[in-house]
Amino acid sequence: MLWKYTIGQDKTKKHLEYLLETNQVPHAQLITAAYGRGSLVLSIEFSLQLIGHTQKSETKQPLSHSSQHPNLHFIYPMVKKATEKIAYASDYAAEWYDFLDQMPYGTLTDWFEAINVGNKQGLIGVSEIEKLHRSLYLKSLDGANKVCILWGLEKMNPSAANAFLKLLEEPPEKTYFLLLCEDSELILPTVRSRCQEITLPPIEEEVLVRLLPEQSNLPLIKQAGGNYGKLLSLISSSEEKEFEMLLLGGLRSAFKAKGNKSVVLDLMDWSNELALLGREKQKAFMRYSIQLFRDAFFTNYALDDLVYFKSNADFDLTKLAPYIHSKNVGALITLFEEQHYYIQRNANAKMLFAELALQLTRLINIAED
Repeated sequence: MLWKYTIGQDKTKKHLEYLLETNQVPHAQLITAAYGRGSLVLSIEFSLQLIGHTQKSETKQPLSHSSQHPNLHFIYPMVKKATEKIAYASDYAAEWYDFLDQMPYGTLTDWFEAINVGNKQGLIGVSEIEKLHRSLYLKSLDGANKVCILWGLEKMNPSAANAFLKLLEEPPEKTYFLLLCEDSELILPTVRSRCQEITLPPIEEEVLVRLLPEQSNLPLIKQAGGNYGKLLSLISSSEEKEFEMLLLGGLRSAFKAKGNKSVVLDLMDWSNELALLGREKQKAFMRYSIQLFRDAFFTNYALDDLVYFKSNADFDLTKLAPYIHSKNVGALITLFEEQHYYIQRNANAKMLFAELALQLTRLINIAED
């Protein structure tokens, strides 16, 4: 069995492969693990084998592409949209498949943010289980197996849990259930008793080290504790803080450089610091800077609903906002977009960022009038 998406978890993979090879796959399995350990990705890949769906191409396709199969059903917590009396998981199919591509190791919180639940509580309701019951009793495509992956089992309300219990007690023919949760103690005992339980351990540290070989990430790997989703979050926060401090340092020097030639040396030091970053990090810094300029511009014009900036260094964006306005915001964004392009084209880093520092000084000191 070829595992293209699941990171690590070799012991569990071998166990699942054995179940497939010996035709001993139980009709219901409860997989307990912190979401960042990969229970969702693992379940999807195992399910694709169960329904006999394999990728024809050796090229790794987006996870959502492989997951959109009529014999593979997904249930996950969600909320009713504004005008709906009843909502189903299928109403959020587009958001779900995007989530699989963007955050397959994400948490329930990540999912709720993706679908913008606001102050509502994401749940799996009884109407969802009733619909699933009807769907699973329909004939499958080509008479093959059917699989239901239920992600976020602890968010199933009592009425839904009792309805789901009946489905487990009398499962449709050639139908399998993979139930995913973080804490099996929160699951109805009668549901648990009808499942074979698997506890997914932390992802092997050596796997994460090979995946993220950059030495600066090694302390974060330790901190993540075998949780790939948490590791990505830690790296993102660490990187964003680095970029924030780096950009603010350059902006401060750029402000001071007006009428003070001695500060040009500070700007050149700043540009050299940028030049020492790896190319991928340089491109990420350009993207970060562009977003910060946009957020500062929106803040300047009191368009707070469009602002996404959250400081990792206790910086108050309102202090920068007055200097990012209609007279310079377009040029600033264009400047950083061009640098991003030139980095991709392997331009000389020292020359590129020296020019960036000088142009930044000119643009940031343009008055709005």
